[in-house]
Amino acid sequence: MEFTCKSKDLKDAIGVVEKAIAAKSSLPVLENVYLELSDNSLRLRGNNLEIGIENNLQIEQVQSTGSVLLKAKTLSGIIAKLDNESITLKADDQQKVSIKSGKVDLAILGNKVDEYPVFPSIESGQQLSLTVEALRELISHTLIAVSYDETKQFLNGIMVRNEQDSLVFVSTDGYRLALKKQGIVPLNEEFSSIVPHKAFSELNRILQNEPADKKVQMIISSGQISFKMDSFLLISRLIQGQFPDYNQVIPKETANSFKISRQAFTAAADRASIIASASNNVVRFSFDNESMLLQANAKGLGDFKEDVTISRLSGSDSAKIAFNIRLILDVLKTVAAEDLIISFNNELSPCKMTIENDNSFCYIIMPIRTTDYQD
Repeated sequence: MEFTCKSKDLKDAIGVVEKAIAAKSSLPVLENVYLELSDNSLRLRGNNLEIGIENNLQIEQVQSTGSVLLKAKTLSGIIAKLDNESITLKADDQQKVSIKSGKVDLAILGNKVDEYPVFPSIESGQQLSLTVEALRELISHTLIAVSYDETKQFLNGIMVRNEQDSLVFVSTDGYRLALKKQGIVPLNEEFSSIVPHKAFSELNRILQNEPADKKVQMIISSGQISFKMDSFLLISRLIQGQFPDYNQVIPKETANSFKISRQAFTAAADRASIIASASNNVVRFSFDNESMLLQANAKGLGDFKEDVTISRLSGSDSAKIAFNIRLILDVLKTVAAEDLIISFNNELSPCKMTIENDNSFCYIIMPIRTTDYQD
């Protein structure tokens, strides 16, 4: 195998697949990047047995085809330190790979691709097409509430299901729940699967560099899910388990409802978090018809108070509730809406945050039980 390309193009192509490559593994072969040159296409693969990523790079100057396994960390480290100029990579029959670029001339040892595990594939399943923008929003709006507690694996991912003409993403860590919907063409069958957060994290990272209107093909089978674009493919195993009934968590009716500017809320919450960070991130909220008072105090550090203008939509009495401000900031910095709706019954009930005139997203956050609302 021998080819010449721009070092930046090869660096970017490796960067796409290396997140599915284990830095250290009980199977050393999984620490390698798979390279296969056929015609004018270089296929790169990374596989950690949970996530498999394949990316194809078009090569203009091909001297000979072939394949090789190379230590991913070593190869990406070398390519990253080269100037953005032409690079020639050549592998001989003994899997010795020479890399030349400008005055740089070095060689590393590779392995035969025969040792590499079979790359996962999905033959059949539920299929649908989404734009990059729609998929990015589904992921970003729900990734914030995923649980990282490995004793509850069924919460270590995002539940993906279809409901009539909607694709629904839901996540929860027991303290908050995030739900985002996207309209789709109705499917013939219903499905419900839990996709590992690692798969969506890597997919979301890759999607940031793709055009918003580009199409992503999604296939879900009983044990795997795949996402495909042009020269890119990500396949992930699914998490087995029963996801909680999220409909039981979302309040059907609330006694108090308020509209607030997201920008003003974010700024005040950011300031409150400075003091709250020294007291378990607890911030107390007091509502009346026109203002929301944020209060935080930390022994030995100080106190914080700030009023934010709001509009009451329902209810008439003053209302108080306390939250972990970090969980509030997560959603405030994720959504892009101008105004948010905050709804709850009392200081012990779940609080629902939604976007004004948009029923495609909701965020449920459990309050912190506290009777300390002193001025």
